[in-house]
Amino acid sequence: MAAKTKNAKTPQARDAGILFNVFFIFLILILPLVFFQTAQDSSLLPRMLILTTFLLGFSVYLIAFYKGTLPDQSLLKNPVFVFGGLYLIMTVLSLAAAVNRSEGLFDMAKTGITLLVAFYAAHFFSTTAGWFTRLSNLAVIAVLAAVAIGFYQFFTQVPGHEQERLANGREMINVVKGLMGNKNEYASYLLLLLPFTLYAAVFGKAGWRKMAMASTAFLFIMLILVETRAAWLGIFMAGCTVMAIVLIIYKKLGISSRQVKIAMIVVSSVVVLVAAGVVEGGKFTHSKYLEKLGSILRPEAGNNHFRLNTWKITAEMAMDHPVAGVGAGNWQIVIPEYFSRVGFKDKDVNWISPHNDYLWILSEKGFIGLALYLGMILAAAWLLIRIFRSQADKTVKWQALFLCAGLTAYLTVAFFDFPYQRIDHQVLFALMIGGLLAIDQHQNPVKPLPVSRNFFFIPVIAFLGFGLFYSTQALKVETHVKMSQALMNAGRYNEAIAEINQARTPFRSLDAKGSPVDYYAAMIYEKMNDNQTALISNLAALANHPNHNALLNNLGKCYYAAGYYGLAEHYYLKALKIVPGYKEARVNLSTLYYVKGNYQASYDMLNGIKGGGRMPAIKQNKKELRKLLGVPEDTAAKTLRHKNKLHKKDKQKKLNKSDKPR
Repeated sequence: MAAKTKNAKTPQARDAGILFNVFFIFLILILPLVFFQTAQDSSLLPRMLILTTFLLGFSVYLIAFYKGTLPDQSLLKNPVFVFGGLYLIMTVLSLAAAVNRSEGLFDMAKTGITLLVAFYAAHFFSTTAGWFTRLSNLAVIAVLAAVAIGFYQFFTQVPGHEQERLANGREMINVVKGLMGNKNEYASYLLLLLPFTLYAAVFGKAGWRKMAMASTAFLFIMLILVETRAAWLGIFMAGCTVMAIVLIIYKKLGISSRQVKIAMIVVSSVVVLVAAGVVEGGKFTHSKYLEKLGSILRPEAGNNHFRLNTWKITAEMAMDHPVAGVGAGNWQIVIPEYFSRVGFKDKDVNWISPHNDYLWILSEKGFIGLALYLGMILAAAWLLIRIFRSQADKTVKWQALFLCAGLTAYLTVAFFDFPYQRIDHQVLFALMIGGLLAIDQHQNPVKPLPVSRNFFFIPVIAFLGFGLFYSTQALKVETHVKMSQALMNAGRYNEAIAEINQARTPFRSLDAKGSPVDYYAAMIYEKMNDNQTALISNLAALANHPNHNALLNNLGKCYYAAGYYGLAEHYYLKALKIVPGYKEARVNLSTLYYVKGNYQASYDMLNGIKGGGRMPAIKQNKKELRKLLGVPEDTAAKTLRHKNKLHKKDKQKKLNKSDKPR
């Protein structure tokens, strides 16, 4: 009886254990399952809404009903939270420089929620024995579920259709996305779970170890199948970082010098193989995976060209707004002003981020914002150094090493993608930061702050209340815009307008595609032949996104239909300033010049359309304009164009030949 009493848990301990399970089961297993088909982006805002709701309820329970130990507010003195808090403040202050301030609210809410998750995680980790093992076991289950969905998508939709394209022009492999927004997001999500499954595979108990080994193997297979280079680089950089640390502290990890030598041989072999794969790049052996690997060093391959050009103009935009940037959430609004510098076409301008989180932060929040964000990362790195230098046992150091691998993978992916935006990735990032904070707090305890619980919880609950309201409003925009588009396509225009009217909110003016709500309203009114209302809607949309080139073109059409040719020309030219080769704007402006009797300008507009000679309507219009101008087609110019065309074809053939396997 005495033994039972000794081993029995106190009510407070049981409550703490239940809270731990509820908190992390929700974050790891439940949140990734949230999926609203009615939203344009089925995972981003829905998960933001559900996560905010959960955290609000969780916080209210802690302050009103929980009898156990509350989170230690002394954690807030850690440099990670100091820099993180200052970065959140800078995010808010940057809105003063924004064209559209409502678009920065998502960034503000998401950043605060990420810091809160890290704070709660640090508390539960520091007060729960065996937390790393429990978290890793949850990650094993999450990976098994995620790869099961991925394999189902792959084997039911990809085989036999590899050469086909999706409706958006992407390769068929893009159908494999688990429950994420796209395959790249899916791959990086799996990558961030990898350190935990690896830990369970090495240190887990018998049953969990076998499950962890299986989940890790499936995870690696899936990462190969989805052909995501950022994830491959993340693994490579994490592996190299871990190996470098092991070489320095291998004795503290309980590793013998012989084991280190074996590990060095293995890692060196892997590095050589990867380097050889990058250099070979499918040139000598036909393999799409080698081609993908080799494309890392080929600027012209795949969408590298667009990514590099986007980085270039983002850096230029940051140099033009160095202090506070263009404002949180406003990259997509300002960046079109720089498109003409790299010759983007109208099909290349639908990116809503630069696919580089560091440039994204720099351009939106200036050098101060980037410095604060990197300060938070460097503070986490300092925690790692303190843990490795401490007298902690080797198990704790191994845990810190796996967390280091995860953070390295995250920071690598952030250089090529945008995990900074995605809710699932921010949650895993926060858990890694929380883990380091918990380990460091145990090794270097800080004197508790003598402050009331209300000092922390009241501002947190108020912030989460705002986040809940914002998430609801933002999700409302996507839901009603998506429905309105479906109704418009079905010819049910009055119902479509009703949906648009419900979509309007001062807290979010752009949809998931970066287009203003009133832009869609104008399209519907145009279908209804109500040009006056379409014009008013386009002007309202322009206030929210003054550089939306399709909107500028549509505004020009409205003014043209109303007979205001000068204003129509103005907006057509603004659209062409963003994308000089914008075909529809050129055709519309050519028509305007034709009506005004300026046949030369009309002809020049059509002549500037790339590939226009292959379009029957444009070809015929150019022919008629030449007749009006009394200028027959210049035979010499025609011959020169033909020679240039042959030269380009010959150059392309040589390029294709060099890329073919030998």
